[in-house]
Amino acid sequence: MTTAPEQTDGVDIAIGVVTTGASPSVPTVVKVVQEGMLTHLGGLTAAIIHMDPTMPDEQAGQVEPIADGIRLIHARPAGAMATASGLDGWSESVRAVLGLSRRLHARAVVLLNADITSMTPVWIRGLAAPVLKDGGCAFVLPIYERGRYEGTLTQLFVAPLARALFGHQFWHPMADEFGCTGETAEFLLAQDIWTTDLARQGLEFWLPIGVAGGALTVAQSVLGPRVLNPTGPQPPLGSTVGRVAGALFSIAERHEAGWLDVRGSEPVAVLGAPPAPAKRSASVDPKRMIEGFLQGVRDLLPIWERILSPETLGDVLVLSEQATGEFRLTDSLWTRIVYDFLLAYRARVMYRSHIAQSLAPLYLGCAASLVLETRDRPDAAVAHAVERMARAFEAEKPYLVDRWR
Repeated sequence: MTTAPEQTDGVDIAIGVVTTGASPSVPTVVKVVQEGMLTHLGGLTAAIIHMDPTMPDEQAGQVEPIADGIRLIHARPAGAMATASGLDGWSESVRAVLGLSRRLHARAVVLLNADITSMTPVWIRGLAAPVLKDGGCAFVLPIYERGRYEGTLTQLFVAPLARALFGHQFWHPMADEFGCTGETAEFLLAQDIWTTDLARQGLEFWLPIGVAGGALTVAQSVLGPRVLNPTGPQPPLGSTVGRVAGALFSIAERHEAGWLDVRGSEPVAVLGAPPAPAKRSASVDPKRMIEGFLQGVRDLLPIWERILSPETLGDVLVLSEQATGEFRLTDSLWTRIVYDFLLAYRARVMYRSHIAQSLAPLYLGCAASLVLETRDRPDAAVAHAVERMARAFEAEKPYLVDRWR
């Protein structure tokens, strides 16, 4: 249920823009959507759904005409409570966008991230057109152009773990933006995920897995660079890694029947030419990453002794004695670390939040190793190293499965 207009005429496309609190980016997103519709999807109608759990009563329910066949609907998920992080509000808002899209009888649903400042009108076509075509796909994930060391948590942890578990080669297995058919929206609304901690903390990771697990076709659309507008202080790395790891580990536990017998992986259709690494590159200091790894060894060893196998822990301790120039956390070691953490999370050897957050220094070691290996080599070396890592997760999967069973 949402606080939205009582009567709504049908549209071809429902485009959700989720915010939490006053957001100056909404008018910019509306302008991008309008141009994208007029330039690339002319003749189709659209409702831009601005969904915000903190929206004041006087704004919720308002409808503004934007252009011929395009209108802006301000709405609020009923009963949603925004948290300091905005995560609870976001998942409830996504659910409300999907629900309102069904009331509008939309053939396609697009969700946009209002914090991305690099969004262009082409993105509207990239996310909507593939699901509008006859015989098109049910769900579209974005592929973004990134700098060579941007998104290393996704490249070194999220993507290889999701690929090894479920067998799908996603470039960016996170659906904070996506496109889907109206039927897929209805399928998602019918799932029992929405009131769970997983939905509140990691819905964007679950959505691709949930759709693919429902035997619905998924494709990936190349959009462009992903540049985020900084919104206040960034959370500590431990909190970020903890949330992401907790979400992935919860998905593995929830959907064990869908991955235990999966071996290898299959490519997922890519619409457009896969992007080369962007030329922009943030300054990356592997020495500071290694310092974070070593601080973890000093502070978290009693925790890791309960999580890691003796062999894996021994290899971590040997690594902590290496000089910076020789520091290399191998693909096999990182894979076993992640699988040990997943097993410990499932076994609840301690508070799950402590398990997930204590992975952060080990992730820093893995990221530092990637930078040290590739910083003086061409961009292709990074892509090669990331692909090699993903294959290591697949090759080591029996290590996980044997202990899981």
